[in-house]
Amino acid sequence: MKVIPVSKAKAQFSGIARRVVKTKEPVTISTPAGYVQLIPWDLPAIVEPLPSGSVRMTAEEVRLANRFGETFGEEKA
Repeated sequence: MKVIPVSKAKAQFSGIARRVVKTKEPVTISTPAGYVQLIPWDLPAIVEPLPSGSVRMTAEEVRLANRFGETFGEEKA
């Protein structure tokens, strides 16, 4: 893993960031207070919301969902 000083990272940030994204190799930056790491990160695929009304709950699922934190044990009469 490559470690560079903060002064070099500040001066060449855009080039360092492009290289991290291109090569997928992280870079560690040493600062007086500790270390910072630049790592590549891919956003997950966007999942479109389902059309309204396409998912239906059974009466039992609705009853259990509306219990506001009560236990799922037997109900008290």
